[in-house]
Amino acid sequence: MFVMHSDTDVYDMVDILGKGTFGEVAKCWKRSTGQFVAIKILNSFTERSGYLKSELKILKILGTFNADKFYFIHLFEYFNDNDKLCLVFELLEQNLFEFQKDHNFAPIPVRHIRTISKQVLTALQKLKELSIAHTDIKPENIMLVNHSRYPFKVKLIDFGSASVLADIQHIKGPYIQSRFYRAPEILLGLPFCEQMDMWSFGCVIVELHLGWPLYPGSNEYDQIRYIVETQGLPKIKQLSSGIKTHLFFKQNLHLKWELKSKEEYSEETTQQSSESRIFTLSSLDQLERTNIESFPSAEVKAELHDQKMMVDLIKKILNLDPSERIRANIALKHAFITMQKLKLQYKNTAYYGISIQSLKDACLFGNKKDMDAACCHTEPCHKEEQYQRAEIPYNLTNTSVQISDKMAGSSSNENNKEEKTRRYSFSTSEKNKGKIADIKEWLIKQTKKMQKTMGKVSQEQINQLVSSESVAKGHGLSQGAEHPTKRCTSESGRFQHNTEDGSYLDATGKPFNRHCVETEDKGMNTGINNKNKLENEGNASDAKSKV
Repeated sequence: MFVMHSDTDVYDMVDILGKGTFGEVAKCWKRSTGQFVAIKILNSFTERSGYLKSELKILKILGTFNADKFYFIHLFEYFNDNDKLCLVFELLEQNLFEFQKDHNFAPIPVRHIRTISKQVLTALQKLKELSIAHTDIKPENIMLVNHSRYPFKVKLIDFGSASVLADIQHIKGPYIQSRFYRAPEILLGLPFCEQMDMWSFGCVIVELHLGWPLYPGSNEYDQIRYIVETQGLPKIKQLSSGIKTHLFFKQNLHLKWELKSKEEYSEETTQQSSESRIFTLSSLDQLERTNIESFPSAEVKAELHDQKMMVDLIKKILNLDPSERIRANIALKHAFITMQKLKLQYKNTAYYGISIQSLKDACLFGNKKDMDAACCHTEPCHKEEQYQRAEIPYNLTNTSVQISDKMAGSSSNENNKEEKTRRYSFSTSEKNKGKIADIKEWLIKQTKKMQKTMGKVSQEQINQLVSSESVAKGHGLSQGAEHPTKRCTSESGRFQHNTEDGSYLDATGKPFNRHCVETEDKGMNTGINNKNKLENEGNASDAKSKV
C-alpha cells in the first residue's frame, strides 16, 4: 500500500478514483482521524508550477469561507511529495455525469433539477462576489455529496481552470470552457466575465432535463450553428466586435450578418460539419413539452407549471448577450427556485410537498436537529412518490449512444482531451410484458401528438417506439447490463462498439453501417446504434428507476 506523508499526517492510498493529464485522484485513509479523503496528485509540479499555484491560490481564497454553506469542495491541506503537489479534499460520492450514466441517462425530475440549481447558483454567486471565474462548469464538475443520506446535495469541484478575472480578462480569444458548455462570447472572441459560467450552467440544466447535451458541437462552427438554429443570431454589436466572428459568419450584399453554410465552412477550414444532436430544437420554448410525465389529474398541473417555470429560468440564463444574461443572485430569486408561484397555486398537492422537502433536505447544512426543525412534517415529505413516472421517450431511435469530445483546458499549451462514453442497453422481463402491452396504445397516441411539435415521425419509428425494448426503456421496467466500449489503438482515434451487427442510424434517421465512430482533434461523428439483442429474457430481473 502506497503511503504519503504530510507535515501533520500520514495517508494510506486505498484506490485510484480517476486519472487525467494533470495526474490522478486517489482515495486515501487518513491515519489520525480514520476518515477517507480524496487526494489530487498533480504531476510535474516544477514544470507546471504557474498553473498549479493558480489553482492553489483559488482554493486558499475559498478556504476562508464555509464550504458547506456555499457548496464548493473543501480543501483540508496540501503538501509536496516527490516533486508532486498533493491536494487533500473531502471525499465526495459521484459526479452528475456518472450519476446520469448509472441511470441510463434518464431525465432527472424537475424538482430535483431545482435542488441542484439552487446549490450551484449559490456557489456561482459567491464566486462572482470574489471576482472568480470557474471557466469549466459541466456535469463532471458537480458532485453529489452523499446521495443516500442527502439526496441531490451537490458541491462544485475542480478549480484547476479557475482564475481571478483580473488575471485573464486581458487575454483575447482564450481557449477556455468545455466546448458543449462554451459561451457565445468565448466562441466569438468577445470580452468576457464570470457570466460565461452562467451560460455553462444553463446548458447543464437542460442536459439534466433531456439526458443529453443541448449543444453537442463537434467543433466550434457546429457549436455556434446549433446555438443559432435554436436561439437565432447574436446581436449585431456582438458580431461586429467579435475577433472570431469571421470564422463562422459572413456579411451579405446588404451588409447583414448570416451564418456560413456547412459547405463554405468546410471549404475554408477542411473541417467537416456533423450532426450530433439528439434533440433538435427550433426554440427553447420546446423544452416545456419535453419529458412530460403522466400524473393523476390532481398533480399534473403542478408538474407542468413547475416545468414551465424552469424553462423560463433557462431562457434567462441562456441569453446570448452576457450583459443581459441573468446573474446568479437574481436567478436565486426566480420563481422556479423560490417556488412562490407553485406554492400559491398548488400548495395542497403532493408534488409541492415532495418538492419543498427535497429542497430542504439538500440545501440545509448543519446537524440532524436543524434538518428536523425545517421539516414540514407532512406525509408526502416522508413517503416516496404516490404515483408512477411514465416518461415519454422523445428520442425514437436511441438504444445505444456513444459520444466523444475534446474538452477545453485553461492552458493553451496543453491539449487536455476528455472523452465521454455514453452507452446503455435494456432487456425485457417476462413480468413486465403485461404492463408493456397496456401502455403501447398510450405511447402511440403520445407519439402522434409529438409530430405536431417535433416534426414528422414515420410509421416505422412509431413501431420501434412501442417495441418491448423501447417501452421498457421509457418506463424503467427492466435494466440490462451496461456494455463497455473498447478504444482502438490506431492513430485515427476510433472508438469501436461491442455490437455484433454494425447497424446505426444517423441523426436524420438514415441507416448506415460502420463499426467505429471516428473522432478527430477538433471534431466528432456520433453514431446511434439501432439494434439491441435481448439477452436472457426469461432471467431478467425487475429493476426500479433510481431517479
